[in-house]
Amino acid sequence: MTLKVKDTLHGFHIDRSVYVKELDSQAYEMTHVQSGARVLYIQNEDDNKVFSISFRTTPSDSTGVPHICEHSTLCGSRKFPLKEPFVELVKGSLNTFLNAMTFPDKTMYPVASRNAKDFHNLMDVYLDAVFFPNMLKDGQVLMQEGWHYEMDSPEAPLTYSGVVYNEMKGVFSSPDSLMERHVMENLFPDTTYGVESGGDPDDIPNLTQEAFTAFHKAYYHPSNSYIFLYGDLDVDGTLDFIDSEYLSKFHAAHIDSAIKRQACPGSCVRTYPYGIASGEKTQQKTLHSLTYVIDDALDTTLALAFKVLTYVLLQSPAAPLKKALVDAGVGRDVSGDFQDGILQPLWGISINGSDPDKQAKILPVVRQFLTKMVQEGVDKTLLTGALNRIEFTLREADFAGRPKGLIYGIRCMDTWLYDKDPLASLQYEDALQTLRRGIDSGYYESLIKKYILDNPYYALVTLVPEPGLTEKHDQAVADRLAAYKKTLSAEDIQQIVEASKALKKRQATPDSPEALLTIPTLSRDDLEHKAEEIEMQTSSESGITVCHVPDHTNGITYVNAYFDLHGFTPEEISYVYLLSDLLGDMDTKDHTYGELASLIDLYTGGIDCAVSAFSDCEDNGQYMPVFKVTAKALRQNMPELIRLMREITTETLFTNTERLIELVEETKAGWDMDAFRRGHTLVMHRVLSYVSPVEGFCDAGEFSYYEFISRIAAGIRTKTDDTIMKLQHVMKKVFTRAAMTLEITSDTEDYQQVIGLLPDWAQQLPQGEKRTDLCRLGGQRKNEGIMTSGKVQYVAKGGNFRSHGFVYTGSMMVLDTILQYGYLWTKIRVQGGAYGAFTRFYGNGDMVFCSYRDPNLESSVRAYDDLADYLEQFDVTDREMTKYVIGTLSRIDIPLTPSLRGDKAMNRYFSHMTQALVQQRRDQLLQTTAADIRALAPLVRAVMNDNCLCVMGGEGKIKDAAALFDNLISLPD
Repeated sequence: MTLKVKDTLHGFHIDRSVYVKELDSQAYEMTHVQSGARVLYIQNEDDNKVFSISFRTTPSDSTGVPHICEHSTLCGSRKFPLKEPFVELVKGSLNTFLNAMTFPDKTMYPVASRNAKDFHNLMDVYLDAVFFPNMLKDGQVLMQEGWHYEMDSPEAPLTYSGVVYNEMKGVFSSPDSLMERHVMENLFPDTTYGVESGGDPDDIPNLTQEAFTAFHKAYYHPSNSYIFLYGDLDVDGTLDFIDSEYLSKFHAAHIDSAIKRQACPGSCVRTYPYGIASGEKTQQKTLHSLTYVIDDALDTTLALAFKVLTYVLLQSPAAPLKKALVDAGVGRDVSGDFQDGILQPLWGISINGSDPDKQAKILPVVRQFLTKMVQEGVDKTLLTGALNRIEFTLREADFAGRPKGLIYGIRCMDTWLYDKDPLASLQYEDALQTLRRGIDSGYYESLIKKYILDNPYYALVTLVPEPGLTEKHDQAVADRLAAYKKTLSAEDIQQIVEASKALKKRQATPDSPEALLTIPTLSRDDLEHKAEEIEMQTSSESGITVCHVPDHTNGITYVNAYFDLHGFTPEEISYVYLLSDLLGDMDTKDHTYGELASLIDLYTGGIDCAVSAFSDCEDNGQYMPVFKVTAKALRQNMPELIRLMREITTETLFTNTERLIELVEETKAGWDMDAFRRGHTLVMHRVLSYVSPVEGFCDAGEFSYYEFISRIAAGIRTKTDDTIMKLQHVMKKVFTRAAMTLEITSDTEDYQQVIGLLPDWAQQLPQGEKRTDLCRLGGQRKNEGIMTSGKVQYVAKGGNFRSHGFVYTGSMMVLDTILQYGYLWTKIRVQGGAYGAFTRFYGNGDMVFCSYRDPNLESSVRAYDDLADYLEQFDVTDREMTKYVIGTLSRIDIPLTPSLRGDKAMNRYFSHMTQALVQQRRDQLLQTTAADIRALAPLVRAVMNDNCLCVMGGEGKIKDAAALFDNLISLPD
């Protein structure tokens, strides 16, 4: 349907119509006349339809009220009076995206679906949630999602609990989150950016029900809303529905949500402490951040220019400012970032693996280096390569399975929220031309001078580790609560106890059948019964197995090389993982690492290395370990791509010891920063490594790798020759023709081009031999408690059901949905206050449960152990069972980009997953009944009785539960 400018359709005035060539789409800007709502519709043939409604939300304190509102609006509404309609949608929708997000100055509610009926249902529930939520009248919503006092009995200690409260305790357990908090409060002391929209755990308990509801009433009005529509949808019916059901109930109003611009407060240098575990070493664990406010970066060309400069100066392997800072001894891990999506965007340098006394060096090094660069000019090759890389990413528009419309909707808000053109962030062609001309005109040098060297608006913030600080803080909170409890009367205390009990009763009480019927859903007849087939042709070329996945790729060819890692020892595997971190960042026979990085940026969309493993789909004792080299390029650059892949895999040198030391120490510093934030991933692999060969291999690249790289980094300066020798050994052993399988995703013509170029690479590889011995790692139950300074836990329990004689069925995919959004959602998140929980059931028999940002430990373990009892009694209506089946299918049937299609084909290839088996498991999924779920209770009970447990979390919490563990360990120094 074509809309005409100045027409009015269902109350929406068509203000503007623009063709956006970058998206091959027609865009319409509209205003809903009666309510004042703004609308942007991107019309095209994409069947993955997107709807989003966003609000400008500008908090004045750090109680986290925008974040808690985001959670709470989805806890029941006028038309959908359930406790959590969001969860019911996840269970019973074919959505391709369903979530809500809080930003520093906005809150977004996006949904996506390829099914028109489902898309309509999702819009209906979300619109009712934001405009008519039950949170306005039900005080227990704030208690659950935000915070509440908790006491099980009058004698029990008084504590805080709540989903967001515990989530933010987890967030601020990571020092980089603390750093961001301190940077923002110093740069923006007088505006909304100076407070924490997500909530500071010290401030969240100051939020009252009155302030909570007042915030919603102030900001959740159509006149303060931004509605985004995308894709091949019935725009006439959609606008009619939005108007008649929702916007027609409101009248335009003045909403004071304007974001105040911060006047430059001058530069500042600040130092703060952060907590590490008692006994943990403090050396080289200081963080620094130097951040500049780029006041004019709402100009999308300027923003793109700063992304180019950030990559050139700080992100590329050849980044010269990063090298200058590392060479000056300021820190081991230096990175950069340009943060847009706020009114006054930021450009910053982050330095990890440092010490407090290095703070004084940072500004002089940065200023001296950039002054010289402005005088001599930015390296034109680096600029061209960075611009090529960014342009490739923009044109490829591969968002790793996320709907394109979702990403475009978020990008639009980068300008729309500040009363600028919402399409400006999508239209990049003119900006790219300007930036290319700027390479030779001094444009980038002028930006560095104006926005960095001559800019007084910056903050240099340092975080210094302090052992035991977290425990001191927790004790202070406990003491404060104990002191407050002493001021309460017996009646006051009893009220808190009763309120805690009432909340738990509400949480444990299922929604009524009548309430559940209000949530619209599909039927099993609406579902696609045939499993998607991925065409793949296999042949032998130049003595190498080649797999071709035909697809329309818009001129991009994806080339993935897999090298079989059978025959490697456990020690060698550790060095193989290290090799994957180094390749592409070291010198080669023909190029320095800087020259190599420039060539990769000039001619490709990226070349990356990784180690992974594919478990046999039905045999828990077999797996395929591989070293994977992934690459992509436009067809005209394919000769250069193959040449670079050959050069990296056959001619990499490790003789630049200074570079090797730098990369090893940078990797270690990166792990120090990321380990706790990735705690759920680490403990899930770790606990399964106790029983699973493939997970033992994977753990060698996770927590065991953190231990390994810590040992290597500690001795790298004295044992460099030994490290080089071992890297050379494993590199020679990895890259052979006998071990190589090549996968190409492209159209037929481009496939033939790669085949014609393959001999140039293959002939440089030694033949090698086909190895069959499989590396056996792990296999010993350790039951570890990994102690940190964190304020929350990641609690994982798992094992292997095939070892107990059970087999995998498609019903386990449905069980995964039931547990994540039923039993574990209630036990771990709603009642326990954790952010959430994961479940995994794999075809090889591995299964694991894991909580995420969990304030508890022992009660979560009990929830896992009680799960089999729950399954034995599992009984739901046919309608509810159908919802679980639909929700499961939505997670399986995600639209595949060409690169994802190639990855999925190779996963099936290496795991021996036939199309017949894929279809069989899909049939089992679609036919799953409540009886099938009950039948899985013995399987779950058997694995839980194996008692394989791994937890990462707070030192005190783990020591209190020491009886659960065989080993208490700390993070590596």
